[in-house]
Amino acid sequence: MSRSKKTTNIRLTATDCFILALEKHIHNKGTSGNTCRYVFELEGKLDVDALKQTLKNSKETQHLASFAMYKSGLFSVPKWKSYNNIEIDVTVHESDAFLPYSILNKIITSHTAPLFCFDVIHKSNGNSTLVFSWNHLIMDGYGAVLYLKLLNNIGNEKSFIEKNYKTKINYHTFKEAVKAKFYLSASSKKLTSGISPTTHYEQVTQKIKVITFTKEETIQIDSIAPKLGSKFGRSPYFLACAAKGVNEILKRRNNTVNDFWIPVPQNQRKKGAMGPLLGNHLSFLFYRINSSLLDSIEKSVKDINEQMVTQVRKGIPKAYDVLMNYLKRIPSGWYYNLIKGPQGDSLSGFLFTLAEDHPSELLKFGNQKVLNALSFPPNTYPPGLTFAFMRFEEKLQLMILYYDEVLSENEIKTLENQIKHELINGTPFTNQ
Repeated sequence: MSRSKKTTNIRLTATDCFILALEKHIHNKGTSGNTCRYVFELEGKLDVDALKQTLKNSKETQHLASFAMYKSGLFSVPKWKSYNNIEIDVTVHESDAFLPYSILNKIITSHTAPLFCFDVIHKSNGNSTLVFSWNHLIMDGYGAVLYLKLLNNIGNEKSFIEKNYKTKINYHTFKEAVKAKFYLSASSKKLTSGISPTTHYEQVTQKIKVITFTKEETIQIDSIAPKLGSKFGRSPYFLACAAKGVNEILKRRNNTVNDFWIPVPQNQRKKGAMGPLLGNHLSFLFYRINSSLLDSIEKSVKDINEQMVTQVRKGIPKAYDVLMNYLKRIPSGWYYNLIKGPQGDSLSGFLFTLAEDHPSELLKFGNQKVLNALSFPPNTYPPGLTFAFMRFEEKLQLMILYYDEVLSENEIKTLENQIKHELINGTPFTNQ
């Protein structure tokens, strides 16, 4: 990294500060911190030299690579620092593993540019896998998809950076912040359950399970979801099935099961927006999943859907964004203690996200056919269990990110079978 550097006046977004505070949550060996990944499975062998040249020639890549985080004082808002002459790491692996250990446990810090890298895995069958890894602080999953489009000459960088947004401190914004705080407190104050182990582990082992549904199964899932009450998108149905799976695991362990409290990220960009790339432009919806309703998938879906509608009507996502902007100036240690949630050290009962569907414009990377694409969020530990849904070419995919210390192999097999059955059929699974 060049010693020549300049300081920009670009403040971190409210959600960026939330993501930054989460770095205090990561203290177990074997986790990859705030690192996200987008994985392309490609037909044929990827030309690594051509990839490096593409990255070197890409204005968006060079711009994005220059940023790292800095904070000048205890009560100052964190900002981006821009460096010159940054080299982008492209590492080549020869392996038939889906994601080798060295990639799965790669940590990208927020203070050293660039906040992203690439790995190329050459397979013995002649195909390759390209892995784009980035620190969550520099962009969210939606931004990553936009960046990968730009890397393939789709779109332009006019909306690279959002105009600095600073919440005005007045009666209206204060009222919005208070509204969000009261809603958050009300939804999380009662006793809740989680998957996090009570045993403290200094070393944990990451695992990934990918479930791919056929086009026919995906069509069936799409037809069942609204019939069960998931009227505005499929998220309530997916969340109910995930919660039911976790609920059954806890019951088989003879654990006391209370409600689950789950924050779910929501993209705040306008539909079809080609930017901004830099930063996280997300808010959250907050769900209290009533464990007593989970015996009926339909009742649980309808309850979650109702909570979604209520929050959207009350403007909770926008109000929460205002609240986070109010909190940006407090020290990160205080911030972290405020956001830990009702689970104590754990942020929620488990983690859940609905990723951007892989765009139809990206069925080729360069000149190579994309056989599959997967978007992996960080799997924060604790809780150490994340459900991430996305689609590739009309096929629904579920990525379950977990740790050996959180779920046993038998539990993950049962969970896989249960979620597949319940998503496709809309009826409870009976473990034989």
